[in-house]
Amino acid sequence: MSAAEGRTRPRWRVWAVGAVLVLVVAGLHVYRNTNVLTADRFCGELVSAAKADAVLPGFGRLDAEGDGLAGGMKGTVCEIEKSSVMLGSGGGTLTVRIGEEDGDAPLTDPAWPYLADESFFSGEVTGGVDAYEGWVLLPEKCWTTKPVIVKFASSQRISDSNGFAALVTDTARTAAARAECGAVPGEPGKLLPPRSDVARPVSEGRVCGLEGLLVGGQVPAGTQVLEAGQTAPADLWSCTLYLDDDSSGFVRDDGFMRYTATRDPLLVAAVRKSPGTSEGEAPDGREAEVVGARAIVLPCAQGALYLAVEARQQYLETRKRHPDLPQRDAYFESFVKSATETFDCGTTARH
Repeated sequence: MSAAEGRTRPRWRVWAVGAVLVLVVAGLHVYRNTNVLTADRFCGELVSAAKADAVLPGFGRLDAEGDGLAGGMKGTVCEIEKSSVMLGSGGGTLTVRIGEEDGDAPLTDPAWPYLADESFFSGEVTGGVDAYEGWVLLPEKCWTTKPVIVKFASSQRISDSNGFAALVTDTARTAAARAECGAVPGEPGKLLPPRSDVARPVSEGRVCGLEGLLVGGQVPAGTQVLEAGQTAPADLWSCTLYLDDDSSGFVRDDGFMRYTATRDPLLVAAVRKSPGTSEGEAPDGREAEVVGARAIVLPCAQGALYLAVEARQQYLETRKRHPDLPQRDAYFESFVKSATETFDCGTTARH
């Protein structure tokens, strides 16, 4: 062996060791920071890995923990986590739940997306998303005793509303197909976002965009009133009023009064399943289905219309300081009168 050969071999060994190290590091990077080696779908193939990856911020590897579709679609829970060993790469967790809910839960339950911040979609797919939560109502054929809803919750803020809506809708489509209980399109319809990112001053006589709705005499004198929500009329709509006063943070954020309306057929059918729904009257005397103390379903030429008013924390606190503030029924009566005009539901009373 020549002296030149002896000097060359160690270099080749160093190169070989270096190449192996590069391959190992590259492999670890691919495994821990990308989804090249992960499955296409998670949670018993209910959830698209690509769509989940797209909505969670940053980059990293997706892993899932939980079962697939539960029997009868009751109690399905699965968690998808994005993580990375690289600092500042982002991440977060998505939790998907599929199960029975009260029909009006998406519109009344505080554990659901906050309506003033929500972007709704209606028509072939019924649902909504905000920056942290989203939901889709499954077809009636999927229901037994209660409506069945697909719900997502994110630990991190999601900036892509359309992508989030597509993720929830795709999961709902897969769940319905697996259960053979109806067809859900692969994509949601056009999203109806809030009119603005922050609450804005009301226009007297068109509060929340409702023709003839007033706040004069319904709030303390001299108090500025703000509104937040979607443009009316719409198949799925909500608006929250806020008082620009010295209320504490939580109370102020919760709002003063919340109005909700929908003529989405699937959601109205779900609302009618709410416990205690019975035949009764609207404030104007015509026949209505009474869903709650201030929630009704009205028959209209264009289809049934659900209307509801909920007094929020600001109202409860303000009324303690201003006992002459109207009772909650007064807000409901004025809302129903204005909403039936804006949503073209007529005003014929029962005889």
